[in-house]
Amino acid sequence: MEPTLQASEFYDRLAPFYDTMNDWPARLAFELPFFRRLFDRRNVCSVLDAACGSGRHAVAFAGWGLHVAGADASPAMIALARQHAAVIGVNVRFEVAGFADLGERFTEPYDALVCLGNSLVHVLGDEEMEATLRSFRDRLRPGGLLVLHNLNYDRRWRERPRFFAPDAGTVGGREALIWRFADYGDQLITFHTALFTKQDGGWQVEVNSTLQRPWRRGELFSHLTWAGFTHIQFHGDLTGAPFNKDTSGDLVVVAERLGEL
Repeated sequence: MEPTLQASEFYDRLAPFYDTMNDWPARLAFELPFFRRLFDRRNVCSVLDAACGSGRHAVAFAGWGLHVAGADASPAMIALARQHAAVIGVNVRFEVAGFADLGERFTEPYDALVCLGNSLVHVLGDEEMEATLRSFRDRLRPGGLLVLHNLNYDRRWRERPRFFAPDAGTVGGREALIWRFADYGDQLITFHTALFTKQDGGWQVEVNSTLQRPWRRGELFSHLTWAGFTHIQFHGDLTGAPFNKDTSGDLVVVAERLGEL
């Protein structure tokens, strides 16, 4: 088996296939009403997307007239995000930055910070999680809103599904197939993507692997409380459904930054 990759390189390699993996019109139609209600209720005017991927959420938020910035550890993803913003015609500042680097790239406080798409699993240790949540906190104004979106690892760690449904489409005008699967260790998950492209001589495949930490609800609650977040709420998906550790597919956290610490 090939060695595991750092998250930035893993997503650099995945970037050409990333939008093929997502039905963005359907996904945004499902998820955006939750953010619209949440942002309107909290008078959010500025948002930092801390793991923006190809920028689809950030571009949508900017389309609402919000002041939006996006960060991702993958330069290839940031290049995609900038292209999408240019096509739509919205002004979003996108920067290459990991979670711990946000303070070096973004100095102004934001009304909300979001970390979506199961990105937090790339934080592998408790000390790294503490540093990540401090970084998130410090990018928020007092009372600012934090939204985290992970899979429900209370359930997934128990059930340990190995293979996931493939995604198919085209990449660079050629047929493509993305197949995801996972191996479970004592504490971490090794997550794999098999990227198939149809070439003139037949199908070619590249398999990339990276490590993930299956953060459970209780662990996140403890770290968030320690980092200075309050009014912590848990939802089962990005419609705001109630969270059930045994049945929910996702774990969505909504929290508020305390006042000056």
